[in-house]
Amino acid sequence: MGWVATSEMQAAAVGRDLLAAGGSACDAAVGMAAALTVTEPTSNGLGGDLFALVHDGGEIGALAANGASPTALPVDEIRARGLPLRGWPTVTVPGQISGWAALHDRYGRLPFAALLRPAHALATEGFTLGPVTATAWARAARTLADVPSWRHTFLFDGSPPIAGQRVRLPGHAATLSILIEQGPEAMRGVLADAIVAFSEADGGWLSKADFARHAARWVPPLSVPYGDWRVWGMTAPTQGVCTLEALGILGGPDPGAPADVHRAIEAVKLSFADTYAIVADPARQRVPPEALLDPGHLARRRAVLGPTAGPSPARPGIEGGTVLICAVDDAGMSASVIQSNFHGFGSGLVVPGHGIALQNRGAGFVLQPGHPNVLAAGARPFHTILPGLIETADGVCPFGCMGGQMQPQGQVQMVTALARGATPQETVSAPRWRWLDSGEVALERGFSAESAADLHARGHRLLRNADPAQFGGAQLLWRAEREWTGGSDPRKDGGVLRSARAERGYST
Repeated sequence: MGWVATSEMQAAAVGRDLLAAGGSACDAAVGMAAALTVTEPTSNGLGGDLFALVHDGGEIGALAANGASPTALPVDEIRARGLPLRGWPTVTVPGQISGWAALHDRYGRLPFAALLRPAHALATEGFTLGPVTATAWARAARTLADVPSWRHTFLFDGSPPIAGQRVRLPGHAATLSILIEQGPEAMRGVLADAIVAFSEADGGWLSKADFARHAARWVPPLSVPYGDWRVWGMTAPTQGVCTLEALGILGGPDPGAPADVHRAIEAVKLSFADTYAIVADPARQRVPPEALLDPGHLARRRAVLGPTAGPSPARPGIEGGTVLICAVDDAGMSASVIQSNFHGFGSGLVVPGHGIALQNRGAGFVLQPGHPNVLAAGARPFHTILPGLIETADGVCPFGCMGGQMQPQGQVQMVTALARGATPQETVSAPRWRWLDSGEVALERGFSAESAADLHARGHRLLRNADPAQFGGAQLLWRAEREWTGGSDPRKDGGVLRSARAERGYST
């Protein structure tokens, strides 16, 4: 009945089973999204945001379920002290659960409660912790162990769990029970009450009015041709246009010569410069993102590409922790869904008794006066997460690469590899490059020595054999010659699964 791919295998199994039960690709995606808040809380949680691209067999819908900063945010006070990475100044209204509801309302086949019950079982009965997630959990503990609400939720006898350990999260189970019984409107009711009470008691600024004001929004997607394909992405306030502009600058498939890596890096640098200059809350930006995809603009940027490394534009140093969910079903629906708390466990603040780790998306604002993304009350900050779809003659294929600023860089590398004929698993497994805030280009272990030598000769400062954790986590479902296949990043704990009927010989 379909295929799923995500970064944690127990969550992938939830999606597979929902497809087998007659669910749509979006049912499977929501079920996996809920499960991932339990089994991979290092990269997402119940207090994050969500964006999605869905092809329903006819049209492509783009969903923005991202919350705004509190209307009572003391902007001048925060600006005077400096914007921190974590804590209450960075907390924005959680939009993710409104995204689950919007996906289900438009594309669901199964009851909403049925999509959350597997996640509730994982939280209640326990799940087996994967090695990559365990490493990230231990790393976070070095930073957050002194935060009481985080420590009481995510440490066990004072320590983070280890790989292979059976983990139970009763706070998550309690929140999922409320959502199962009351539906997603609980995020305007009892769950909003709990979050606001915690905020008021702990020095935050969230109010019930902030939750009442929030709504997920269906927005126009963006796209750009790449050879014979069309690549689809999200509009503002995400960096989705960054991927699309870079691909538009490149124009189409390349032969994979060492010089092509240089051109891709330079195209990404140009698109980052444009993206960070204009993208913000759509209500505040002055230049629409689609202006960056105008053929005239792309031609002017393409003309800037030179034979040597160009200057590095200033960047805000935005990282992040994120999960990507890909699903396709037998009715021709394809879903690419991303949700995130931003920096791992987000702000470090967790609603007591509820397991809701509040995101730190407010750290995505800037303090530069006059910038469209400048810190403001009641505004939505710049967002790193960007789902992707690739439209070919064979189908519309969900894909993406997680990891803050790695996301558009990884997407560009995936599209160019697929266009050169790489298989889905080769595409997600291949050693990657990553342009860093420092201006260096990080190269993963195993990266082509020939390409590395070419980059060095062109003036790029290289960081060789860089930590694999810097290169994100990719997922991909791919249709060719009327058959679906997929690839799941070995840098994560996940995989690709077919639904039960597919295992008996069914193919979409």
